[in-house]
Parts: sequence; C-alpha cells; structure tokens
Amino acid sequence: MAEIPNRTQQRSMEMLELLSRKSEGLFLHELAKELALPRSTAHNLAQSLVQLGYVYQRPETGKYLLSLKMFEVGACAIHSMNVVEYIRSLMLALRDQVNETVHLSVRSGTDVLYVDKMDSLRSVRMSSYVGWRAPLHCTALGKALLSTMDDAQVRALYAGVEMIRATPHSIADMGALLDRLAETRRQGYALEREEYNANVSCVAVPLRNGAGEAVYAISVSAPLVRMDSGFIAKCVELLRETQAKIEVVLKNT
Repeated sequence: MAEIPNRTQQRSMEMLELLSRKSEGLFLHELAKELALPRSTAHNLAQSLVQLGYVYQRPETGKYLLSLKMFEVGACAIHSMNVVEYIRSLMLALRDQVNETVHLSVRSGTDVLYVDKMDSLRSVRMSSYVGWRAPLHCTALGKALLSTMDDAQVRALYAGVEMIRATPHSIADMGALLDRLAETRRQGYALEREEYNANVSCVAVPLRNGAGEAVYAISVSAPLVRMDSGFIAKCVELLRETQAKIEVVLKNT
C-alpha cells in the first residue's frame, strides 16, 4: 500500500515539471497524453495541484499553468545560485547609471512576470513589485520577450486570448502587435510609452540562453517626462552592454 502515495507524488512532480516547460499552459487532454495517464487520473492530479496552489487553471481556456506559488518556491532556489547574484549586481549597476527603476522578468503564458526589481532612488518611482504580472503585449518587457518568437508562435500563443487595452495607447490587435515586434527585432530593443500605465515609459531587451531562447528580459522604466530621446538612447546603450554580459553567463550555464 505504501507504493500508492509514492506513485501519486511522482506523477504530481512529473506534471509540475511538464508544465514548467510549457509556459503557455496545457489542456487536460494534453496533460494526459504527455504523461501517458488516463484522463481521469490526470484530472485528479491537476485538480489536487490547483487546490494546493501550485497550478492554476485559466477560466477562459481551461488550460493548466504553473502558479505564482511555484514561482515563489523556485525563486528561493534561484536566489541561492551565483548566476542570479551576478545578474542582480548588473541590475544594480545599471540602476545606478541611469538612476531609474530596473526590472527583470520572465514570460508566463501571455503575461510578463516580474522576478526582480531595483528601485530608482528618485522620489517618483514605479509601483511595480516582484511577483507582479502584466500583459505581454502592453509592456516593453513583454514585447522584448515576444520578439524572440516568430509570428506563427505569437499567433499560437494568443489563440483564444483577448488582447486587453490597458490604456488608450495599448496595442489591441494581432496585426499591430506583429508590426511592433518586427520593429523591435530590427532595432534590437522594445519601447513602450504609456501602453500599460499612464505617464510611464519603458525600454527593454531580451536575455537569451545558449539555445537562443529568451530566458529573461531586462528593462529601464521611468516617468514619461524623464524618458526623452537622448535618455532612451543612453538606456539602450547601457541595456545592450548589460545584455551582453548576462548572456555570456546564460549561454554557459
């Protein structure tokens, strides 16, 4: 009898590991197929993980994705690694060079998830926080991450997903998003001006691993009044320098 709970635990871990590789999420039938489980067994495991808070199910699609709780558990492990401390040191140096807020993020489905932040020392600063989510299509960080995907992958990611308009400046249709991503690829950075928050601008670049996949994106955010063309050019230059240093590490880990 002792083997039964152990087998259940093993299958639960296998499901979590599978979902960790599928940031866009999976439907129940996909979970069952990938794990070679009966649909009823996959359903019971998935619902147990939902109840425990490690997985959440999108109500609009029914897809299962890793939850913020899994990020919190993972973050505890990640912060013990030297690579993250190195990235944080470069984020701090960048913050000190521009005296504005620096964010580090990952993609989680069609959201950008903020995993680290270095606050500006100025009195007016960003209200974001570690663990905060925002739509990919409304943010420079999100567009930097999306720019590493081809158009077909972007369309597939957004299949059945409504593109919300957070402000009057937000992109709200696929054609406009793909045009912006093409521009982002050409110039090598993403720019956002009041697309998610009024009076806020942001510039971001992706951070790729050895396989060319965007593991993170890093950005500089500031009030719109401080983000003029000269400051944007300075941020782009410093972000590219930081990008090059971080990618050397990511490509060798």
